[in-house]
Amino acid sequence: MARILSMSGTDARVVDYINEAQERLIYKGKWKGTYARYVITSSNGCITWPRQLETIESVAVNEVPAVVRNEWFEFLESGYGLLDSSDGDSLTLVDRGESATFGDISGKDKKLRLYTTVTLDADAKVLLLGYDEDGEWIRSLDSTTNTYHDGEYVTLTSTYVDTVNNFTIVTGVQKPVTEGNVKVYEKKDVTDVLRMIANYEPDETRPIYRRSLISGIKDDGLDVIQVIGKLRFIPAAKDTDWLHLDNEPAIKEMILSIRKAENNLPQEAAIYEKRAVDLLQDQLLHYMGDGAVAVPRFQNVATFGGGGVNNLQ
Repeated sequence: MARILSMSGTDARVVDYINEAQERLIYKGKWKGTYARYVITSSNGCITWPRQLETIESVAVNEVPAVVRNEWFEFLESGYGLLDSSDGDSLTLVDRGESATFGDISGKDKKLRLYTTVTLDADAKVLLLGYDEDGEWIRSLDSTTNTYHDGEYVTLTSTYVDTVNNFTIVTGVQKPVTEGNVKVYEKKDVTDVLRMIANYEPDETRPIYRRSLISGIKDDGLDVIQVIGKLRFIPAAKDTDWLHLDNEPAIKEMILSIRKAENNLPQEAAIYEKRAVDLLQDQLLHYMGDGAVAVPRFQNVATFGGGGVNNLQ
């Protein structure tokens, strides 16, 4: 990659080009290496997926294939209406958007306690955004500049640190790259009872996780949910980091497309981009092979899209 860019192999821009090429190509198809299979046991029907998983493509509950629905499904006039964990449809997975934590804060009078797993991360600052127990947007005064900013900055220590404000909702988090994980707990203000709501990996700087609801799943750990999903793009930073795409020729073509676009040559950029996509398509066809028999997929095998009506006449 450095050779086609006419740069040194140690130039940080080489990694930047590789990451941008990967990100552009990942969004263009379900290529080899861009999706994965996960197996989990649910917690009360609401699932917060790992950061690596961004889009659920297929789901099975207790070995039975289920239906994936988007965020608008609950608002259909002819649909089920709004759902929660007390409803009984265990074969419908509904998208619930994104969250900055894997667990919600329960009740009021809760501060947040942050732990570091590596002492070298002491003095790193984490910005927590959200609402307090009165439903007010939390803002803090910066004593060095005498100006207010959104959220509350928390300076990590070698042990733990508590927030000054009580939080009821965490809407966003900004953290620097750290050496170890940063764990976040809700802390009952009086009893000091702790419950973990987040565990941020070292390279997470803007943590965000996709959420889903399967309303018929209970909090007993007996249900097994399997999904195939599209992976979230995570930039490579170190030489030991894995790339999403292992097709070197395709990445080269996409890098050349980016360079052409930067030089205001859109037609040439489009040619190189098409070549990159064609190479990934060829790899996918080779990977999938010709032995698998294509099967048509219907939304409802009982009615074939007839809206639950067995006989349309």
